[in-house]
Amino acid sequence: MAKRDSNFNPIGKSRGLRRKGSGTADWGNAKPDTLQRAIAVAAGTGGAIRFGYSRDGGAYAVGIYGDGEPYTEFVRPDEDIDVFLEDVISLYESLADDIAVNGDVKRRGKKPDERA
Repeated sequence: MAKRDSNFNPIGKSRGLRRKGSGTADWGNAKPDTLQRAIAVAAGTGGAIRFGYSRDGGAYAVGIYGDGEPYTEFVRPDEDIDVFLEDVISLYESLADDIAVNGDVKRRGKKPDERA
């Protein structure tokens, strides 16, 4: 049997194929200050956020970088994109708290006593 890719998610993939979106995602509907805060807190941790759309244009696609392996979250247009971005902000704030406590140890892969 072939080894599955660790990023393979058959449930999410099949669910996405059966699901029909209602409406069209439009980043113009997101609050500018929420977008700005998400970008600022991600950059402050050394991470990044990618904003785009699903292949069919029916959903928001948000790439998360700096929280382990990069991944993409898809948000349907009938979901509140600002609420989702607040969750992203909370994620990066918790990473910032970890960095404040542990330094940037996670990024360098060194223990605190091994830092130069």
